[in-house]
Amino acid sequence: MRALPGAMPPRRASPGSPSRAGFTAALITLTSDFGLRDPYVGQMKSRILQRSPGSLIIDLTHEIPPFHPEQAGYWLWCVAPQFPAGTVHVAVVDPGVGGARAIIVLEALGQRFIAPDNGLLGMIAGNPDARAYAIEHHALERLGLSPASATFHGRDIMAPVAAELSARRLEPQELGREHTPLAGTLRLAVAGADGSVQGQVAVIDHYGNALTTIPGATVARLRRPNVALGGRRLRLVRAYVDAEIGECVALINSAGMLELAAGQASAARLLNIAPGQEVYLAEER
Repeated sequence: MRALPGAMPPRRASPGSPSRAGFTAALITLTSDFGLRDPYVGQMKSRILQRSPGSLIIDLTHEIPPFHPEQAGYWLWCVAPQFPAGTVHVAVVDPGVGGARAIIVLEALGQRFIAPDNGLLGMIAGNPDARAYAIEHHALERLGLSPASATFHGRDIMAPVAAELSARRLEPQELGREHTPLAGTLRLAVAGADGSVQGQVAVIDHYGNALTTIPGATVARLRRPNVALGGRRLRLVRAYVDAEIGECVALINSAGMLELAAGQASAARLLNIAPGQEVYLAEER
């Protein structure tokens, strides 16, 4: 895996020891459904920085709708290409915390992803280079992380493991055996034999735009794509500015995915869209 520019070579050190002077720790991102009213995010950052003071932490979002891990996974899918190799992503949307679900570290796209195995990483696990490992109890003991709270594994397990990976004191395969992640509810849409595509709305963003599971590359294969939602046809445009005010349109967004939007308005409100709704794409006859 390629090191960040200016990074020192990996080294071994005791768990919890700070990074060597001049050593550049990998970026760590945090994604959760915690919100910012409560101190949960701050506690996770504290656990990371105690173990790896040199780590740089980026908050992707803490406004995932509670108990919807697939939406966190979709955002990670969209943003991962914007991060350098070696980045460690921590995603905590964990309604099954304290139960039998595993916690996994997944390697894909030259990056590491730590999350509960509840379908959150299903889309990223579909990458051909993806390999996942379930964190086992013996590995936690070696890191001094046992026992852990039954209700906050993001703080007690995922954050410290992210710190060790960021500081390059730990490799994912040292945490446990290879593991097949749960697929989850979201998959990238692919064209059928007749060229038609059936995808779904994955998330609604702050503006009311509906981001779908249909890749822009799939749209590009059609000469005259027809985008339909609930029987309503949407004009395919290049950019938001090409839509009339209040007009609902479709476009390929900055993540390379088909998006349903409206000119200076909320497409979700105008079209009564919710995550999970089906979106159809076909060659116009």
